Amino acid sequence: MADEKRTLSPMDRVWNFFISVKLAIVTLIVLAVTSILGTIVEQNQPPEKYHLIYEDWAFALMDRINLFDMYHSAWFLLMLVLFTVNLSCCTIDRFPKMLKVVRNPRTRLDENLEKTLSLTDRWKKKGTLPEWAGKYAEALSSSFAKPKVTEVDGQVHLYSETGVASRFGVYVTHLSIIIIFIGAIVGVRFGFKGYVNIPEGDSVTQIPVRGGNAMQDLGFTVRCNSFRLETYPSGQPKSYMSDLSVIDGGRETLRKTIVVNDPLQYKGIWFYQSSYGQAGGATAKVAVARRDGTPMGGLALGANEPVPIDGYGILRGVNYVENYQGNGPALQVVVEKPGQMSTSFWLFQARPDLDRQRADSLVFSFGGLSSKMFTGLQVAKDPGVNIVWLGCALMVIGLIMAFFLSHQRVWIRLAQGTAGRVEVVLAGSSSRNRLAFEKRFEKLQTGVKAAGQ
Repeated sequence: MADEKRTLSPMDRVWNFFISVKLAIVTLIVLAVTSILGTIVEQNQPPEKYHLIYEDWAFALMDRINLFDMYHSAWFLLMLVLFTVNLSCCTIDRFPKMLKVVRNPRTRLDENLEKTLSLTDRWKKKGTLPEWAGKYAEALSSSFAKPKVTEVDGQVHLYSETGVASRFGVYVTHLSIIIIFIGAIVGVRFGFKGYVNIPEGDSVTQIPVRGGNAMQDLGFTVRCNSFRLETYPSGQPKSYMSDLSVIDGGRETLRKTIVVNDPLQYKGIWFYQSSYGQAGGATAKVAVARRDGTPMGGLALGANEPVPIDGYGILRGVNYVENYQGNGPALQVVVEKPGQMSTSFWLFQARPDLDRQRADSLVFSFGGLSSKMFTGLQVAKDPGVNIVWLGCALMVIGLIMAFFLSHQRVWIRLAQGTAGRVEVVLAGSSSRNRLAFEKRFEKLQTGVKAAGQ
């Protein structure tokens, strides 16, 4: 054995390394352990969040080995590639042997083969070899499969088989795993995943990915036209939706209102409704009119932010009460006029004409609060997803071939005996599910024996 190892060429040693079962086991264990770690350690979060969870030395170590972005790390991709190459080489190494067995089956039932088979039967029939060979061939064709007839040394051999495809089930499964891993590699290498908050009326052309440490160009613009939230009477969210537009090349190419589990998709990039929130503080809507009732427009008052009115002064919104003394929503405002002391008064949403009692040159009415919302989107691109789906479909086919089909074979050997009798030997085997094949063999045995009677 040592001499054989010394005589191996470097290429043979490399090949033996990649077809090693030990390599497959080691890579599978490493991938399993790292996948568990990737589940326990939340991926692609801001560094501040990790600092709250881990001590400085632990954070530095985990960051150095890319444990916070494990699925994009070079070592994880290396493990995927290594396992894919290992499985490919194992398949290439073993497939020709199986193909040779399938293409060149043992069609002759010699004594050595007969000794290895547990399902056998013998009997004698009066007649000639050609006569019984024809009858038994017809019986096999009708109840099992059309046999291949071989004449050797005065004996006639009939060979039938079904379920040959089951022999290739394991290789179809291997191929499916290889395709799935290729799809995963493509997705990790060329895809991305991130989250972005877009306030109503705003748009984005980039999204933060990998915990916000990098920005990904979309190649187009996504605008949030509006956001709508529906609640139950208890105040709990019932549904929320975002009206999104895709602007590409200076024009709107797609518009869709998305809800949870109904994303927008454009150029292979998916936008999922993920969260929502209030973008900044609320603003108070205040209508302004002259004493004679002539409208002058509306104002949006932020919390204690001065809003100048030409020829009049400055207006501030300083307080809001949802139900002021039983009169409903009310806004407290302060008016600052040049050379005069500031005055404060309340505007009631339910009584828009009440401010006329101040006998001022301008009349204000409160139209309620408006808050600008943002939509939280999960953005993902995975160019390998269709490859993965193809691999999954092949895996289902391969598992069906491997576990629900079986390669069943039947031999009949006829030899001319004494006293004008023909000696018959019937044998069969199955690659799996032998109990079911035994029942089928018993029926076949009865049918073949009854042939020609």
